[in-house]
Amino acid sequence: MAFTLALLEGGVAGVLIKNGFEGQVSDWLLNLCVAIATGAPYYSNLISFIWVKISHGRNKAKLVSNLAILVCFATVGISQVSFTSKGLLSLIVLLVFARICWSGILTIRSPIWRDNYPRHIRGKVTAKLATMASLLMSLAAIGAGWLLDWHFSSFTWIYSGFALLSLTGAWRYRYLSVRHHQKRVSDEKLSGKSASFLELISTLRQNRPFAKYMLSMFVLGSGNLMFMAPLIVFLNEHTSLNKTSQILITTAIPLSLIPVAVNWWAKLLDGNHVFRFRAIHSWGFFSALLLFNIAQFSGIEWLFFIGACCYGIAISGGVIGWNLGHNDFVGKARPMDYMAIHVTLTGIRGLLAPLIGIVFYQWLSNQTENASQYALLLPLMITGLGGILFVIFDRQRLKGKL
Repeated sequence: MAFTLALLEGGVAGVLIKNGFEGQVSDWLLNLCVAIATGAPYYSNLISFIWVKISHGRNKAKLVSNLAILVCFATVGISQVSFTSKGLLSLIVLLVFARICWSGILTIRSPIWRDNYPRHIRGKVTAKLATMASLLMSLAAIGAGWLLDWHFSSFTWIYSGFALLSLTGAWRYRYLSVRHHQKRVSDEKLSGKSASFLELISTLRQNRPFAKYMLSMFVLGSGNLMFMAPLIVFLNEHTSLNKTSQILITTAIPLSLIPVAVNWWAKLLDGNHVFRFRAIHSWGFFSALLLFNIAQFSGIEWLFFIGACCYGIAISGGVIGWNLGHNDFVGKARPMDYMAIHVTLTGIRGLLAPLIGIVFYQWLSNQTENASQYALLLPLMITGLGGILFVIFDRQRLKGKL
């Protein structure tokens, strides 16, 4: 599935939209579509609580497989769009549909991982899975960027070819062995009900440490999701970087560096509470954004590549923390309910943050010619605030006041 997911990443899809549909719609609408593309992996998570209901009492591996197949079909559909205003609409609809299906996979996969991998090795196992996926996604993104520079219309063969290749992985997942799976499915059927949206929200009121974790994640994540769309547009409009370089900075380099640090982050999480983990990890994102800001202010283009490296190291920890962090608060409750809350809140910030980021960029662009270079200051400050919250709550935890 990594080959298809690479093409659905905001960095790749955003470059395709910005370059392929230029002149077909107004600049502000085109930039808005870039923001929608970069936010799609996240705001599609808004309906995660629905996936909890759908998966209730059903075979989780087969359901994940069916959703992955739909992701592949949607990607084939993207390969057939034309570079017109209607084609842009079709691309956005198919991209959002694919990401909605993937949000279901993320939610439903949580209990599979919890059943198969004990707490003390869960981070290590997740690191290995993330390493393989990130390497393949990085290679796929680099290949896509090179082919787009060579012959832009080749995107048709890239998207359809990678999607057909990923179908094999999607089909194989239905045969995945899950420990105690029949007992879990039987217990769910006997329980007669699954958690509703209101019940999921009530969990935040009852579990105050988890609510504080979600608050900190919301702030930190908002800053992280806010910067990508303005960065893609800035690289396209104000630098001399070609499509391959743009994809390298926004997608390929960050993904390729996940294996470099993911094992270290996994050890940190396996040996510490997630609040301690995030109190350290958050500053990786802050450092990456600081470097991107300096690159924009100075006009030194190679600094964008350094920032992408820093962002990749931070992302490697984010892969571990995002997938496993909620388990430190679950106790005897259902992990999928907690993951659904986490994923849903990610969807809310995914809906708002990229749009706020691109609107702020557009507003600055309308002020003076070079004002857009300050667009990343807002996500930098928000990300810093998120890091500060994690430090504060970790200290409360250590003092027994959380």
